[in-house]
Amino acid sequence: MSAEHFRHLAALLDIEREAERAENERKLEKLSVQAREALGKTVTRLVVSREDFGVGGHALWVLSRPSAGEEYSPFQALNQGDLVAISYPSPEPTRVRGTLYDVSEFEITVSLDGAPPEAPIGKCQLDVLGSEATYKRMKKALGAVERSEKAFITRLRNVCLGIEKAEFNKPSVTLVKTRAHVDVNPVEINVDPGMRQDDGHIKFFNTNLNVYQREAVEKALAAQDVALVHGPPGTGKTTVLVEIIRQAVAQGQRVLASAPSNIAVDNLLEKLLETGLDAVRMGHPARILDSLHHATVSARVADHDNQKHILELDQQRERLIRQRSRAMDRGHGISWTERKQMDAEIEKLWRAARDMEYGIGRQVLAEADVVLVTHGGIAKPILKKPFDLLIMDEASQATEPLSWVPMTQAKKVIFAGDPLQLPPTIYSEEAKKKGLGLTLFERLQALLPPEGQTLLRIQYRMHETIMGFSSKQFYDGALEADESVRAHTACELPHVQKNRLTENPLIYVDTVGAGYEEAWNDVLESRENQGEAKLALYLYEQLKEAGIPARAMALLTPYVAQARLLRSLGGPNKELEIGSIDGFQGREKEVIILSLVRSNNEGQVGFLGDTRRMNVGMTRARRLLIVLGDSGTLARHPFYNQFIDYADAHDAHASAWEWIHA
Repeated sequence: MSAEHFRHLAALLDIEREAERAENERKLEKLSVQAREALGKTVTRLVVSREDFGVGGHALWVLSRPSAGEEYSPFQALNQGDLVAISYPSPEPTRVRGTLYDVSEFEITVSLDGAPPEAPIGKCQLDVLGSEATYKRMKKALGAVERSEKAFITRLRNVCLGIEKAEFNKPSVTLVKTRAHVDVNPVEINVDPGMRQDDGHIKFFNTNLNVYQREAVEKALAAQDVALVHGPPGTGKTTVLVEIIRQAVAQGQRVLASAPSNIAVDNLLEKLLETGLDAVRMGHPARILDSLHHATVSARVADHDNQKHILELDQQRERLIRQRSRAMDRGHGISWTERKQMDAEIEKLWRAARDMEYGIGRQVLAEADVVLVTHGGIAKPILKKPFDLLIMDEASQATEPLSWVPMTQAKKVIFAGDPLQLPPTIYSEEAKKKGLGLTLFERLQALLPPEGQTLLRIQYRMHETIMGFSSKQFYDGALEADESVRAHTACELPHVQKNRLTENPLIYVDTVGAGYEEAWNDVLESRENQGEAKLALYLYEQLKEAGIPARAMALLTPYVAQARLLRSLGGPNKELEIGSIDGFQGREKEVIILSLVRSNNEGQVGFLGDTRRMNVGMTRARRLLIVLGDSGTLARHPFYNQFIDYADAHDAHASAWEWIHA
């Protein structure tokens, strides 16, 4: 059964990879260079203004483009960490791959893959790329799990497939009484005695954990194989994971923490560093928040005592590069043989320096309390022996093949996530329907007993009115607002005036009858609504005039075309964040203005029908959530009809006309 399962997943991966390739090729064929520039996928007419070296000796090219009177920066759609290719025609047609290291209004910095080639002469073009590296790693992991004879991998494989039952430490004389999952009956569990107090209970590092958070920690420590932490919005899932990690490290365990996205890994790293643990982040520095660069393997290598030897090798290489350039500039230059010899020596010095860095990096990882990395960032075994514990954050956003990449590195796994928020991104409907859409988190929810899973219930983000609809729709009304946030509103923020908007936690602005029709953006293949976008920006200005800082607000929408339209209409404003719901999971603002876009006579809501996306969008706000949408369209879908009823019940249903003629 297990062999067939993993071969089936491998076949689905092939289908998914082809679907993604076909989609990328379709977009490339369909779009001109100008259209790709409009999408932010391509930037032309660039020049390399200077060369440099970054953290860990990575070669950097700084590129800029002379202004041609554009209203916006050509780099506005690029993001630090994007995989890119730089193409240029001279001195010979070349394509160089790299990673965006830094993005500013006037220039970008690219960290090159491998040894740097000779910089281009004249103009070059930058294209944002996809990558097949993660696919290869997933296929490799599936094959390794299928064929593995290692006891810890075999055990995890059988538990995750339901062939064997998950095990938990048996109750001893001293029992910890706690609730199980969403049941009301208490369950007896026992954990490793190493961190117990005299009364038999766990000695928590964080004494502010609530009863459900403590339950999650206790169950995680009691699990021998796997456990689940189900964390709805704002319930402190990261806080729980940090406590589990601290408990494990205190017992002398080696811990690996992983997540599908860089931002999720960085969020966990930030919290771990606050505890004083020796946490080290794997991955390219360009994909990691600037404030966390000091915790990367590259930075730790750069601070190592042996860094001076690496610096000497890099300086020798730079001197040789300058010698080559001077020789080529003189008279008839140098012969082809001499050029090849110098190139070989330059490459040899570069390789020697990188090999030394790699060795130091392995030492840094082996000595760390916690190693953090994205699932797809694991190319080979990190340590000689498996980790004692793997923490998988945002586990409900990772497909099963991606989850197995870090799972081959550890004896025990704690899955943390929320399958009622955004699912993994899958291109192929066929692959999704045939099993790729089912995550390990979801399978284990059905397999594990109450002793192995916990629902966190007390949330520390939202006013209870903002929380209420999500709690009822997705969590059977199980969520509770902590006293500290239960009744807080925007008008209680410093220097904020009390008015119609700021004194209420929820406002549904109904645009029915306003003439705000949706439109299809053919270039972006997405929908937009100009009238709704203008109203959203007007409401933002009203809130700003009332004293709410721009940095405390965000304008969100499910549609990329609407996000782009909002940015265009809003003009340059670095303080106001405008983006898609998908890019905002795990984050929060005091105020969220949510534009739903859809407005048509047919009552079609499109992918708004995946209500998990709305669960994310409607739970990002702490004090004020403003939702803009046409009830004539939205009310034909049961979920949105119930939301409108909820707004009515809380006297939060307003008409757009209140502000159109204001």
